Amino acid sequence: MTAVIILLSIALAVMLTLCVLHKKEVNSITKQLRELKNKDTNAIISSQNGTADKLITEINALLKEMREIKISYHQKNHALEQMMTNISHDLRTPLTSAMGYIDLIQHSELSEEEKSRELAIIEKRLIRLEELINSFFELSQIVSGGKKPERAEINLVSVIEEAIVHYYDDYCDRGRQIILECEHRKLIFISNQNMLLRIFDNLINNALKHGMGDLTIIVEAAENFRITFTNKLISNELDIEHIFDEFYTTDISRTKGNTGLGLAIAKQFTEMLGGDIRASQNGDMFILTIQFPK
Repeated sequence: MTAVIILLSIALAVMLTLCVLHKKEVNSITKQLRELKNKDTNAIISSQNGTADKLITEINALLKEMREIKISYHQKNHALEQMMTNISHDLRTPLTSAMGYIDLIQHSELSEEEKSRELAIIEKRLIRLEELINSFFELSQIVSGGKKPERAEINLVSVIEEAIVHYYDDYCDRGRQIILECEHRKLIFISNQNMLLRIFDNLINNALKHGMGDLTIIVEAAENFRITFTNKLISNELDIEHIFDEFYTTDISRTKGNTGLGLAIAKQFTEMLGGDIRASQNGDMFILTIQFPK
């Protein structure tokens, strides 16, 4: 009987000790959490006596996740602010220009020939404004994660040729050429023709605006369909790591009619179609490579 009482007393003492230790640990955790809540710090909860290690591990994991969410929120908020600034600037530029020419026609004594010339300029500015609005709307659809693109059997070569035709005159006017190198007349695979056409349009237009000399497009069909766009750069001030970011542009003043959306949309569309797009620079040569699985 005495032995039982002794054992129970020891057990009770151990339990009381554990309760005290647990209480101290909980009080310590509570105090540390209260301090961390009011500080912008990467500190974590530390253990006093090791009686709540599993709880502390879970709390620290939660703290880390919350900090990552907070950082991501601030980054996205900053990107959104920058996006709104760029959108405002890009939309205002052609609109202000068009309004200026309209005012000139209304309040100046111009000849019919001069009026026709000014109206042609206004038309170009409004067409540019329409293109900008369409690009922003297209980007918003991508970001909002709309429905999956419809797919059908298409000829990859014919889509590339169609995109080249769109810009043939623009390149010729600048004394440049688009050179297509492809051993095949047909490369059939399942994809979305409109999205593919927009991808190639954007890449050819990007080379037109930021390149010089001829644009070479090489189409290869090995394990995957591989399309390479190569042209000489006007300026070597290029940040390859951010080339596909929304609103990235080497035109700091944004005076060349460039929204910085072309390559961003091309990347999004390529990935939505199951492909991969990469950019590289070799001296003054800029290389964009797209791959699609057969």
